[in-house]
Amino acid sequence: MRFVTRVFGPVFSRSCREMSRLISESRDRRLGPGERILLRFHLGMCDACRRYRQQVRFMSRAMGRWRRYTEE
Repeated sequence: MRFVTRVFGPVFSRSCREMSRLISESRDRRLGPGERILLRFHLGMCDACRRYRQQVRFMSRAMGRWRRYTEE
């Protein structure tokens, strides 16, 4: 059991605030392998962070459309 706690403890101790920061940063840079694993694992358990990721994606797409519209 100690092995599981030592290995997976950091995964369970991550807060939604930390994960929302990673979600936002993922729009600007490629996350490292460890960050991606932590984020995927957290998103598998957290409805609020999944909704936040959907909102960030929606806003990103909307801004891309707005940029194309203003360039015409």
